Amino acid sequence: MCEENNKVSSKPLTKIQKKILQIAKKKFSKNGYQKTSMNDIVSTAGVSKGVLFYHFHSKEELFFQVLSQGIDAEFQRIFRLLENEGKKLFKKKENLFDDLKKYYDLAIAGTKDFERLWLEGRIESENNVKLRQMMEKKDKEITQILFEGLKISREKIGILQKYDDKELMEIVKGIIVVMRGLFIEKLSGKDQQESKNTWARIMFIIYTSKK
Repeated sequence: MCEENNKVSSKPLTKIQKKILQIAKKKFSKNGYQKTSMNDIVSTAGVSKGVLFYHFHSKEELFFQVLSQGIDAEFQRIFRLLENEGKKLFKKKENLFDDLKKYYDLAIAGTKDFERLWLEGRIESENNVKLRQMMEKKDKEITQILFEGLKISREKIGILQKYDDKELMEIVKGIIVVMRGLFIEKLSGKDQQESKNTWARIMFIIYTSKK
């Protein structure tokens, strides 16, 4: 992770850091990156600029910390569901497609705020080198997290058993592309049922492509 944000990420958050991050999340989610200023956050949080910039050295760092926390929380929730519900859902191959749709409803359907922040980060990082560097590091972390999640699926749930680690990593790359497209579709207002069916079909093909 970037040296600039090690102060926040390498140790437990203080009460004031949590407060600032909560307010920043609301502001960025509602107004977007460009229309949210550090002055807005200072005013709402009731802290001085000095306090804000002591904990978060730049707007990019603050936004990234909000986004990074959201990503980490979503993956924890999704993998917890996969571990708890996966054995119930993915018992029979003939039910896999329907089970994937059920898993979509449980794990993926209700993540709009997180997706909006992610898309904001993607758009802004096109012209913001500092933020882009942070996002690229997070992308590598996400790839590894997904890889470990698929290994859990293979070992504990019984799906993807025919794939070795190298093949799992290729699947991870494909899933990331699919999820990015899905986020954009959801935020653009595309019918949720259609998005769910598309996701389930793609995942079904991935899970069953190796005989």
